[in-house]
Amino acid sequence: MRNLLDSMRQTQQRIYRICQGRSTWFAILLSLLASALVISGPQTIAWGQISSPNPTEILSSPLRQLENRLPVLGDLLDTAEITRGVVRLDGRRLFTIAVPALQDQADSQEDSASLQSRVEIIERRLQQIVDRGFDPESLEITTETDSSSGQPVIYVSYRRDGESNYDQLLTVTALDAQINGTNPSAWAEEISAIVEDALLSAQQERQPQFFQQQVWWAGGILLTTVIGSLLLSLWQRYLRAKRKKLSVQSHSEQTDLSVAANPETSPEITTVLLQRQALVQQKRRFNDIQWRLSQLAQLLLWGIGLFVVFGLFPYTRWLQPVMVQWVQIPIRLLMVVLMIYLAIRFSEVIIDRLFWALQSSTSLATNTSQRLMLRFTTFSRVTKSIAVLVWGSVGIIVALSTLGISISPALLTLAGVVGVGISLASQNLIKDVINGFLILLEDQYGVGDVVKIGEMSGFVENMNLRITQLRSNEGQLITIPNSAISVVQNLSKEWSRVDLGVSVAYEADLDQALAVTEQVAQAMSRDPEWQELILEPPQVLGVDNLDYAGATIRLWIKTQPLKQWEVAREYRRRLKIAFDQAGIPIGIPQQSLWLSNVVGDGDSQLPRSPQAMTGKGKG
Repeated sequence: MRNLLDSMRQTQQRIYRICQGRSTWFAILLSLLASALVISGPQTIAWGQISSPNPTEILSSPLRQLENRLPVLGDLLDTAEITRGVVRLDGRRLFTIAVPALQDQADSQEDSASLQSRVEIIERRLQQIVDRGFDPESLEITTETDSSSGQPVIYVSYRRDGESNYDQLLTVTALDAQINGTNPSAWAEEISAIVEDALLSAQQERQPQFFQQQVWWAGGILLTTVIGSLLLSLWQRYLRAKRKKLSVQSHSEQTDLSVAANPETSPEITTVLLQRQALVQQKRRFNDIQWRLSQLAQLLLWGIGLFVVFGLFPYTRWLQPVMVQWVQIPIRLLMVVLMIYLAIRFSEVIIDRLFWALQSSTSLATNTSQRLMLRFTTFSRVTKSIAVLVWGSVGIIVALSTLGISISPALLTLAGVVGVGISLASQNLIKDVINGFLILLEDQYGVGDVVKIGEMSGFVENMNLRITQLRSNEGQLITIPNSAISVVQNLSKEWSRVDLGVSVAYEADLDQALAVTEQVAQAMSRDPEWQELILEPPQVLGVDNLDYAGATIRLWIKTQPLKQWEVAREYRRRLKIAFDQAGIPIGIPQQSLWLSNVVGDGDSQLPRSPQAMTGKGKG
């Protein structure tokens, strides 16, 4: 017991040192937690005492003062051998009493009933004294020792309408003193001082002057609450307008990104669009955090305001424990949900900033840097989805603990069995996750790449461990499970190539055609407008094929990612002009027609005319 008391005193000192800090944001967060703690705690002190000090403030024990200010810490003093009860007057917490707790369930119920009966008897005696009315000058609390049991007995003596009254209040047991860290005689003296101040305060609170003063205080508190609520409503309206603006901006960025799904869009533009989209998403997350916090602040403002108003009057103060009893579980769950939600949002912001910092600190070549940016974007999205899963699991565990459901080994075993069953029933989902992880690890593709998967191709708009979403040239959003991806053609990774076949007629001089093809390619690679897009000198491979259309000359040009189509179109234009100037005809498909005529009655067939043997035309 002494070790527990020392630990509690150290906790009090730590809280005091924390409160002395100068960090504004930490102070705000600590105040929110303290407000939730007061509302959700199993024991609650009375609020709203204006003219008289709280009677528990006269206690000399720092532990009890800390317990009265943070009632939830009272649960830490409970043991398996003691059952505690709180004595109140007008809803105001005065002191605690205790009875031994029995191990048997039926005996334990009887024990709780006896404790409740003892609390009700003491509270009824105090309330009768207050209702009768007494002369404050005549009030006296005395302590006498019972001759048979040796335990202190507290009596209340007072005069009412000229008559003297001497009422027994309670007997202080050794267990009562033990849970309060003192001996029975000292504890009896402390209870006497507490009861005297409580009775005097209760008598004073029922005076008309005091009642009028409390009405003014209640009006001021309600007015402050209404003004604060209106200010929060205006702030929420501003946040709502800002959120609509960000939604429009996000839709615009999404449209631009869909347009960028065109394979001809440069990687630089795609990278910039992804960065802008990530920035807009971060602003929306901050706006959402501010919106939720303003809603919580408005709820706490009204809840605490009404809670304080109820504590101003002795006739309504009893509503405070009832209010706490009814809302403590919903408030705890709400706080768990809020904390998990804020943790998820802040994790997303931290992940975005972390990957941006990594990208900014990386000094590589332009192509490598752009590729790294696409990888960072992909890993950022996947990491955020993992963070959501982790925080969601933590939230479920904390919520179960809040509801009083202990996470026992049996429950964990049951959860494992259920998990195995779900895993067997969702094998495709597991395959999706494993394949998605391998795609990320091997850098097969990422957000911003242009890929061809099977018969589908398009711009990778979104990707996580389960699915890959492509935006086609026609604007269609194609969703592919990662487990269905076996062969991927990445058209934008590192570099691309123009693979061009030029058909030349048989009548043309092939050596001249090869020379003109080489000259046009080399001239284009030295053009300042196209020099940055062509990575290496073009290669003329020679005559690649002879077919019915003519001789096919094969050409390779290595280009920047996604620039092969643009370079190929410009090269075809220049080559056509050069062929026309050199008089080199383009290959045209040809067909041979054979016409025959039957001579006489024989079976032999002879050609009608040699001039009719060959015919040319487009086929």
